[in-house]
Amino acid sequence: MSPSVRGRRAPRRDRPEVAATMIPSDPAAGTGPLDPAIAAIRAGLVPYRRRLWLRRVVRRALVLVALVLVAEVVLWATARLIPLDAAPAVGAILPALGAVALMVLTMVARPSIGETAIAVDGEGGLRDRLTSALALAETSAAAPPSATDPSSTPEPAREWELIQRQRRDAVGVLMSAPHDLFRPRARRGPLIAAAASTVLLVPLLLLPNAMDLRIAQDRTIREEAARQADRIDRIAADLATRGVDPNDPRSRLAQELRDLALQLRDHPGDLDTNLARVGTVEGDLRATIDPATEQRAAALAALSRELSSAATGTPEANRDGDPNKAADDIQKAADAVDKLTPAQQAELARRLTELQGTAQQAGGAAGTAARDAAQSLATGDAAGAKDALDRLAEAVRGADRTVATNRDLAGAASRLQDSRRDLANAGKPTDQTAARPTASPGAGQALGTPNPSAGQGQGQGSPNPSAGQGQGQGQGQGQGQGQGQGQGQGQGQGQGQGQGQGQGQGSIGGGGSNARFLGSGVGGTGGFRGPTQGNKPALVGADQRTVYAPFDRLGHPGDPSYVAGTGGDGQTQQGSQTGSGSTNPVLTPYEQVYSDFYDYALTTLDRSYIPLSAKDFVRDYFSSLDPSH
Repeated sequence: MSPSVRGRRAPRRDRPEVAATMIPSDPAAGTGPLDPAIAAIRAGLVPYRRRLWLRRVVRRALVLVALVLVAEVVLWATARLIPLDAAPAVGAILPALGAVALMVLTMVARPSIGETAIAVDGEGGLRDRLTSALALAETSAAAPPSATDPSSTPEPAREWELIQRQRRDAVGVLMSAPHDLFRPRARRGPLIAAAASTVLLVPLLLLPNAMDLRIAQDRTIREEAARQADRIDRIAADLATRGVDPNDPRSRLAQELRDLALQLRDHPGDLDTNLARVGTVEGDLRATIDPATEQRAAALAALSRELSSAATGTPEANRDGDPNKAADDIQKAADAVDKLTPAQQAELARRLTELQGTAQQAGGAAGTAARDAAQSLATGDAAGAKDALDRLAEAVRGADRTVATNRDLAGAASRLQDSRRDLANAGKPTDQTAARPTASPGAGQALGTPNPSAGQGQGQGSPNPSAGQGQGQGQGQGQGQGQGQGQGQGQGQGQGQGQGQGQGQGSIGGGGSNARFLGSGVGGTGGFRGPTQGNKPALVGADQRTVYAPFDRLGHPGDPSYVAGTGGDGQTQQGSQTGSGSTNPVLTPYEQVYSDFYDYALTTLDRSYIPLSAKDFVRDYFSSLDPSH
């Protein structure tokens, strides 16, 4: 009779290994004791079970390797067509995902005893003996029928005998089955796919990829955008601390810069949009800055010195030209105006009249208040003079706040200009360097206009640091009592020849000048575009390592310089002389004064709108002079 076989259907992927359509269950899963023959069959199938498991793992591993290699080929081929910044990370993740999948498939592919029996029958040519023995173990009784049972018939006994004979036969053929069954075999399809993918993958990984430069450039743009966002945030924080109220231009600009920094962080790779936004903010900011801020600051400093001198009667009062100190001195004079004698009031009125022009340059309100105060003092109106002096003090403070605000805005605009330049440079190809305009040899011309004031002094001379020939011209003019301001600029040409122009005690080279216009120069059109050799300070001769820097007489760069005027009719003298020069005793090694001039140059760059090319030229010039290089 044909026994009925119960179990679960073999999976489709295992049909090449499993010949039967039904998989018998494991006899050990039952609750009763195992028949000795069944136990022997099960124990004999355990080694084959491990070998079958190994074969399944190897097959699945080959399929996964082929899939991973194909995915890598697709990934790196795509990376040569479009920039994929995450390609290296994805390429590293794919093998890891394949390993995880292999671990899962290894656990799922573990064969059961029934699947092992079917596979051994199929590949060992045992004609389903092992499968039949396990299937019959599910349906037959665990023990032979009792001979003393009156209800028993001969049929169960014969059936039991046949089952025992089949089991003994199964044990015998299992013992004689080949022990090298289930050798790992690779399917042709995965092997071909893996080999072809490897051949394609090697050149994809080893040959240079043009997209790498694009990816590096995009990464540089994003990193630079993040750096500039932090930089703009610092500018905004600095302006916010200086803004006194929400309507202060610095407070409004701080909020606009915070929005700009947020734009850079949210869209770091959108270079064109970011550049346009930074340029728009910078342009709007430039439109609000008074271009005459430094001229107003110079006039305000001169006015502050003269106002303190007039209010206190001390010529040396407020030498630094502090507007707040001048306002305090004016306030004290206003409080004591009714105690002044008519002669003192007249003298104060005269001084204020002389300062009206300077006060008008410092601010319209200051000029109006100085005029009203002078008129009230001249007419003996103490109450009107006190009110006008109070307004003058407040106008001086307001002018100082305006100058400070414009300087802060100009500094922010200058730093925004640097941020825009750095963003633009980040978008350039990495193998190109930005060409910076440099000076070229040629004839130069400088023009300057001194700041007019009551009582002026002008002088031109040529401090010559070495023996040679020098030229000098001098001119002086003074009217009334007042103060002169000006500039000092020097230019050396040839051997031992120098030309200088200065007003009053303005330092040579322009340090500390309060002139309205510091001059402009136009260079020739030469072919030279920058230094061709490194800086070699050690090879510079001793006679060229010193500079004319009389700090004890003229002050350091940035210190206020002024000339007090005296009354009387001015006289003008002009002269020209050419002769042998003499060694100037006021010479200082440039290493000792380099930092003073460098710091003043950077401060000037931050306070004024200067083209980027000129900024780079100044920085390169001082870098070439750095004694630490």
